[in-house]
Amino acid sequence: MYRIAIVDDDLFIGGHVKDIIEESMGGELFQTEYFSTAGQLLSEMEEERFTIYILDIEIPDGNGIELAEQIRKKQDKPYILFLTAYEKYALHGYEVRPYHYIIKENMQEKLVQTLKQICRELGADVKGQYLVKSAGAFEKVALREIYYIYKEQKNSIFVTRSGKKTNRESLKEVFSKLPKEQFVIAERGYIVNLLHVDKMEKGMLTMENGEQIKIGRGHSREIMQKMCSYMERGTV
Repeated sequence: MYRIAIVDDDLFIGGHVKDIIEESMGGELFQTEYFSTAGQLLSEMEEERFTIYILDIEIPDGNGIELAEQIRKKQDKPYILFLTAYEKYALHGYEVRPYHYIIKENMQEKLVQTLKQICRELGADVKGQYLVKSAGAFEKVALREIYYIYKEQKNSIFVTRSGKKTNRESLKEVFSKLPKEQFVIAERGYIVNLLHVDKMEKGMLTMENGEQIKIGRGHSREIMQKMCSYMERGTV
């Protein structure tokens, strides 16, 4: 069972979100808990963690973006969804890497669709892997663990959370096997995992591990489109 935290100062909205989840997704899969303030959630997180956080942008003791920052400091790989009544907020807070923005008006379809996508990811956590091949051996690497991949002679080097791994395949072969909604070519010789991009500015991508990768000519538009798609659909 996966735990979901709902943070919204509007009791009606919080209850409505909870009802949507329980009626559409089944009570056996998710356990939902409601909090009206950021402080209540953070206090609970001293004892327990949640898999999914559904956060209102505007809350009495802060805002959802600041709360998301605190959640990421306390927990690795949380799924964060922002609820907002205004579309203008949908491009704020990219630095905290939300999984999705959901507009409160007519939110049921989008919320259920997003939760189903998360379920697929959670269920495919073992399957969502790449088989890295080296001399006489192979190693399974989870796609979520990959920061970026670059070319080195005839090989491709996977830069992951646990370090670098040499793969005896060309970058072209590797890219053909990766999900295109999640991985993009930043410049010739580099494939980037959008899941780990913190910032894009001045022709550079800043990864969450602090490294920077140059954006090649002709790739900026595609990367921006895919980053926006990530914001809108939570595909990554």
